[in-house]
Parts: sequence; C-alpha cells; structure tokens
Amino acid sequence: MKIHSSHSKKELYEVIEIFNLIIPDYREKMKNELTKDILYELSKIDDIKSDNDIFYIESKKELLDYLKNPNQSKILTIKQKNDIMVIAKRIISYCKNGYFLSAYYMDFDELYKDALYISRYCDIPSCRRAINLFNNDYKLDKKITPIISPKVKRTLQKQSLLKSELVPKLMRVDKPITIVFD
Repeated sequence: MKIHSSHSKKELYEVIEIFNLIIPDYREKMKNELTKDILYELSKIDDIKSDNDIFYIESKKELLDYLKNPNQSKILTIKQKNDIMVIAKRIISYCKNGYFLSAYYMDFDELYKDALYISRYCDIPSCRRAINLFNNDYKLDKKITPIISPKVKRTLQKQSLLKSELVPKLMRVDKPITIVFD
C-alpha cells in the first residue's frame, strides 16, 4: 500500500496529530519518509480513534482508503486554479470599482455566470472574497452561496473565534470611585 501523492505534508501532519500516531520528530521529516512512517505506524495498531470533526473517519480501514485515494480537496489542476483566480480577481475588480461594468465584462449575465462558476471553489480565499463582495451588489436579485468544505468552514470558525477573543472588550466595573480635589 502507498499513500497517494496528492496529500500534502500539512495534511499528513494533521493525520498524525488527530489519530495519535506515534512518530517522533515528524515535522522535520521529508514527505516520503513521513508516508512510510505513517504506514508503518498504522500497520502496528489494530484500531484508531474515530474523527468526526475534520476527516470523518471511523476506522483504520477508512483511514487507509482515504490515504490511498487522491485528495478530494485538490481536484483542480494548476491551470484550472489559475483560471479561477483570474476570474476571482476580475470580480473583485468589478466590486472595488463601484459595481460598474468595465472592460472585463460587458453585461451582467456573463459576470453572474462567472460568479456562479467560482462559487464552487470557495475553499480558495480569493474566490470566497470575490463572492462575498459580489453579494453586496445592489443589482443582484439572488445572493450566491459560497460552497465551502467542512474542513475549511471549521478553520474559518476557529479563526473568527480567535479573532473575537483577541479583540479588547469594554468591561463595566461597579466600584465606588473617590475623587480628591487639592
């Protein structure tokens, strides 16, 4: 068995951390060493801890199947991703220019079709931003819902939670105050 090459090193780190695989100094290893170590660790254990947050994997067999198959979140080729990024930049440009049609788009229907097309790829931050800006357009009858994977939704929720915790908050303290005049 072999881990598919579409799984990134970062994702392999998550697999190690979530499923409590004992691999010393795994962050310093190369990707092919890491894949061999993960497979070796999985061969030693009988059962794994189920994960219902990120990978939605219940058993060791499901984890091995997940690692063997191509990564579902990386369905785009580099050329497709570049094309989507260009469309997202054009939509962002449209939104920043006061929602006026420019050289990129001659009619609103073409713009709307492009926005619908990139809404499927809102795991990419530029696409998410483009759709959120586009939804603020007053000419838009029906808002476009960005399609985001559960994993990215969870990381966005964690980021917003961290951001809200770090923002200083105004606290009201009911204590007697003494004012002294000299």
